[in-house]
Amino acid sequence: MKKLAVILSAGLVLAACGQTEEKHDHAKQETASVEPVKVDLSVPEKGKAGEEVKLTAKVTQDGKAINDADEVMFEIIKDGDKDKSVKKMVKEAKDGIYELSYTFDEDGSYQVISHVTAKSQHTMPDKTITIGNAKHSEHAHHEGSVHVMPIKAVKGEPADLMIHVKDEAGKAKEKLMTRLEVMMPDGKAKWVDLKETKAGQYEGQETFDQAGKYTVTAHAENKEGFHVHSDATFTVK
Repeated sequence: MKKLAVILSAGLVLAACGQTEEKHDHAKQETASVEPVKVDLSVPEKGKAGEEVKLTAKVTQDGKAINDADEVMFEIIKDGDKDKSVKKMVKEAKDGIYELSYTFDEDGSYQVISHVTAKSQHTMPDKTITIGNAKHSEHAHHEGSVHVMPIKAVKGEPADLMIHVKDEAGKAKEKLMTRLEVMMPDGKAKWVDLKETKAGQYEGQETFDQAGKYTVTAHAENKEGFHVHSDATFTVK
C-alpha cells in the first residue's frame, strides 16, 4: 500500500508539473501574440517613367522577421484616383522583407500603400513617390477621423455596421467612399461596403458565419486624397 501511495503521489506531482509548464507555455504564446506587427515601408522619393523601382515592406513582430504573412499587397494610386489603383501581391519574403519591382509608365504623384495582414493583425502604412516632372503631392491622410460604432453580432444573423467620419475641424465628412475590411477568425478577409445615411454617418449590414473574435479596419476616402482609417474589434457569439 505504501508503495502504491508513493507511485500515485509521484504521478500527481508529474501531472501538476506538466499542467504548470503547459500553462506557462500558453501564457508565453499569448504574450507573444499581442505584440504589434510592424511594417517598415521603403519607397524612393523620386523616380523616372519607364524605369524599374523597388518597393519593400519589412514585416516584424517583437523584433523578429515574419516570412509567412497571410497577405502582403502593394496598392499603387496615381494622383489620388483610387478607382484606377493597381494592386500587386507579394508572397515570398527573406528576412521579413517583401519586395516588389515596379515600373511606373507615366509621370505623376503616386501613393504606395502596403496592406499587410499577419499574426491576426492588419496594418497599412503608405508613402508617396514622384515620377518624372510631376509635382509632389502630399495626400491628405489622417486629416480627420473615423469612429467605428460598437458592433453586436450573432452567428448567422445580420449585424448592423456603422461608422462616423469627421474632418480635421471636427465636422461631419460627407460624400465619401467607405468600407470595412473585416478579418475573420480563420484569417480570411471580407470587405463590406457602407452607404451614407446622413452627413458623416455610413451604415451597412453583414452576416458572419463564424463565431469568435474579429478585427475590423474602417476606410473612408475620396478622390481628392482624403483618406482616414481606424481599427476596432468585435466578437461574434
